[in-house]
Amino acid sequence: MSARHYFFSRNLLHLFAAGCFILFISSCTIVKNYPQGKPFVYKTNINVIGNFTNEEKETLASRLKGQLDDSMRSRSVSKVAWSVMKNPPVFETENADKSMLFMKALLKSLGYFSDSISYQSQIDTVNKQEYRTTINFDVKPGKVVRIDSFAYNFKNTELQTLAIANQKNALVKKGDPFAKSAISIELDRLVDMYRNNGYMRFGREEMIGLWDTLDVSLLKPTFDPLEQAAILQKLRERRENPTANLEIRLKPGYDSNKLKKYYIGNVTVYPDLVYDTTGFTTKETTVGGVKIISYRNMFRPRTITRNIYFKHGDLYNLKKYVKTINRFNSLGAWRLVNIEQEVRKGQDTADFIVRLTPAPKYSFTTNIEGSQNFNAVTGNLFGFGINLSLLNRNFAKSASQGTTSIRFGVELGNQFVQTQQASVSHNIYFPKSIPQFKWFSEKLTNNIRTLFSFNAANTERRLLYNLTTVNGAWGYEYQSTNAERNQLFQLVWKIPNIEYAYLKPRDSLVKLIANNPVLKNIFTDGFIASTIVGVTLKKNVEKRPSVISFNLELPFLAGLIPSKFLDTQLYRFIKTNIDVTKQFKFRNSSIVLHAFAGIGYALNSTVNPDKKNALPFFRQYFAGGPNSMRAWRLRRLGPGSTVKDFGQFPDRFGDVQLEFNTEYRFRLMTIAGTKVESALFVDAGNVWFLKKNAGSDEEIFNFSRLGKDIAVGAGTGLRLDFSFFLIRIDYAWKIKDPSPDPANIDSQNKWFYGLKQPLKGQLQIGINYPFSL
Repeated sequence: MSARHYFFSRNLLHLFAAGCFILFISSCTIVKNYPQGKPFVYKTNINVIGNFTNEEKETLASRLKGQLDDSMRSRSVSKVAWSVMKNPPVFETENADKSMLFMKALLKSLGYFSDSISYQSQIDTVNKQEYRTTINFDVKPGKVVRIDSFAYNFKNTELQTLAIANQKNALVKKGDPFAKSAISIELDRLVDMYRNNGYMRFGREEMIGLWDTLDVSLLKPTFDPLEQAAILQKLRERRENPTANLEIRLKPGYDSNKLKKYYIGNVTVYPDLVYDTTGFTTKETTVGGVKIISYRNMFRPRTITRNIYFKHGDLYNLKKYVKTINRFNSLGAWRLVNIEQEVRKGQDTADFIVRLTPAPKYSFTTNIEGSQNFNAVTGNLFGFGINLSLLNRNFAKSASQGTTSIRFGVELGNQFVQTQQASVSHNIYFPKSIPQFKWFSEKLTNNIRTLFSFNAANTERRLLYNLTTVNGAWGYEYQSTNAERNQLFQLVWKIPNIEYAYLKPRDSLVKLIANNPVLKNIFTDGFIASTIVGVTLKKNVEKRPSVISFNLELPFLAGLIPSKFLDTQLYRFIKTNIDVTKQFKFRNSSIVLHAFAGIGYALNSTVNPDKKNALPFFRQYFAGGPNSMRAWRLRRLGPGSTVKDFGQFPDRFGDVQLEFNTEYRFRLMTIAGTKVESALFVDAGNVWFLKKNAGSDEEIFNFSRLGKDIAVGAGTGLRLDFSFFLIRIDYAWKIKDPSPDPANIDSQNKWFYGLKQPLKGQLQIGINYPFSL
């Protein structure tokens, strides 16, 4: 055997042995503080027996396990490769019997009335001291009882008519399991339906559900052999497929006053309620039939009345009542909302008193954010920022929110301060559409708000440039939720978005452009008039959450205003990107898949020739850093397979970006309430120019070169979860580097070249996870 084969075989044997050892210790459970000399609950298994699919068995077993008595639950905490069980309960048969009663109650609520449950216990002795008891419950649910007929039988004509008219929305139907939960939800649906049609005081206590499993025809005596055979066959079928008849009717002795329709009477609002009225003089105003009694004149009357959805003389409607409460709560200008209903004695009218307690008008927040890029050989790049924000919850007395933010941040490199940025922004959110459109649907009107934003920032990049930007936008935000699907949809549309960027190049950038004229197409300043659309779809499924984001920026009113200044300063481009994140959660670990694709195209209609070959650098894509290709420093990857001196070309940008990321996250331990987890990850991607005139062939995006141009990095890290924020420390190596500096050209596109020098990996420090999940 050659030395090479011997070395390979020996290492393979070591890996196999290590794997066996890991599998061995991962199957171990350490028990602490167990009862001395007594059997204790070590494991509880539930075996569902019957004609069920695997998924149905798992679901039913999970629900049955939730019915176990606390003294029958074994709890263990997973560590790196083993688990620890503390203070296990003593096993006692009466607790197992009690758990069986709880499980039987659950089965009957699901429609299983012929269930059979038994259990066996097994004691294993470990170290002659631990009496580990495993309890196996065998559950035979039997045949589920299904609804054979379902009907309403209200003696009140109007109640019966409403029930029949809306029966298509019933949550109980023929053939459904005779489940307690479904019947309960149907009673709640009926209550809501009646309250939405004026029956303000109607409740579940006025209704009762009657059911029977008896078929009267089976009790009729007969001497006809054929009829007897038919009855026996019918009895056999009922045993195989048990059924029940369900009828919902008014409960005997119901309160007739609760079956009365009510109408809206006077509506009185206290918009700025105070509990100590000493020294306050009230001001009364009536707008649209609503009386407003104000103590401090904090809100405009129209702000109040447009958010009240029930009016004088209307039939009472629960949906409008709840909608009004939710609307005032969602605006943020009030911390407490209360609506009282006062029924007029002997009448079918109720007066409504709305009491609103204002929230503090202003709130101030401050926070510090930080990130770091570190290379053990070449040095480090550390950054931090300070954010100050002032929130006005009642801007212009209209319950609109105004936010003013100031930020100062720096990046520290080998020359100390490498980049510094200062910015100020002001956003105003109006809780309605401006202007208001009558053709908007009710759902759209209630979930849309208008946004006005202004931002000014100054960025100083040491030795390269000073960039000043001013931005203003008017737009709309729409948000809706689907509770059944755990889904959130959000749309942001800025129309128009106006921005001006002024670039003052420093000596180093001037020399770079002189030696590389193509850079003058990237480092430019000018004017942007665009419309921006952003769409986000979040699915918060318990074990499979996902987030999809799409953004599009298009020219807006470009060139419509004749101006020599605009012709020379105006950028005309299209930019779009899509970001997809999917997470697969397991018990103590998860897999996260992330993909990003973005492209920007400078339109040929751009008048200034310096602005038509590439996007401006402040709109281009870049890779590297704690939230992107983590094996590279910030803005140090690409474009494409170019090889350039980072001393002369410190920042890398592109018009196209592709990136794919995979993370395997797993929990390690909990220290003083702080969750510690680790991760293994792989990043793949790069940035490119799009147009041929923007750079060399190696820098231009080309599908035929994609395999060569893609960079690959891999690494591991630690995450400290403090609940309100997460600190992330990642260390990554370059698995495949398509764009090294000239000094390391031998490493270009050499697989696993970076692993030969592990100390040359990249340390990244970030806040929260690198993706949206």
